Amino acid sequence: MIDVVSIIIAVVSLVGSLVAAGFTGWISFYIDQVKRRSETKALLHKYRDPLTLAAYDLQSRIWGLVQLNLLRYIEEEDKKDLVYVYTAFLVGQYFSWTYILRRQAQFLRFSTDKTNKRLNQILDTITGEFALDTHEGDDLDPFMLWRGQQMAIGELMTLVEENGQLYCMGFAAFTHRYRDEPEFKRWFQPIEKGISVLVNARTSGNPMATYRLRRLQHLLADLILLLDEDRLKLGPNKQIKVNAATDCRCEGCPGVIVAPSDSDSPSTKVPGS
Repeated sequence: MIDVVSIIIAVVSLVGSLVAAGFTGWISFYIDQVKRRSETKALLHKYRDPLTLAAYDLQSRIWGLVQLNLLRYIEEEDKKDLVYVYTAFLVGQYFSWTYILRRQAQFLRFSTDKTNKRLNQILDTITGEFALDTHEGDDLDPFMLWRGQQMAIGELMTLVEENGQLYCMGFAAFTHRYRDEPEFKRWFQPIEKGISVLVNARTSGNPMATYRLRRLQHLLADLILLLDEDRLKLGPNKQIKVNAATDCRCEGCPGVIVAPSDSDSPSTKVPGS
């Protein structure tokens, strides 16, 4: 009888220990998850506004290039340079803030939060769209940037404050380096060449050269709607996305509605274009 009691006591003790260990492990896991979610939210809150602004400025410039008549300024000597240089800056600015976000939030990819997963998905899709090689050649499918080029541009555009905080360089500093440092400017050659291709395509009435930019504008719009829905919906344009192109992977794409030529498109003003 004593042996049976001892065995029962030992079993109960063992079960209790296992339960306690399991509960302790679950508590530790739960606290770690809460901490990770809190850190992720803090990082997203910190970088949401600059990333949203960078995406908004870039999609606005794309809107001007493919939907409006921004390319006409290429013919004006005093404005021609700004079309090339400012477009290159806006691309670099976007890559800088995505580089900063991903460097500061390495665990964002592994987050279980639905919004964070969607954010990571959109960022990856934009990266993939820039890097997509359709094998049509630069004259038919410009603005291609390999993933390594995108990362390099992000690094070059990113500066470090004395306290270690990362931020994107301003337009004045960018313009100085773009004009005075050939090695720096070399990274942005696909952008400068792409604008020249758009000018030629506009003259010939060939919309194919705008397809990548149209898909990018749609994806950037998705990113902005995720981060700050009101920024686009309360803006001056009721049409949030430009006329679509083939193979677009954006959410709720309006479909392929690109006309043979956009030269007669309405000249609605787009802020920052």
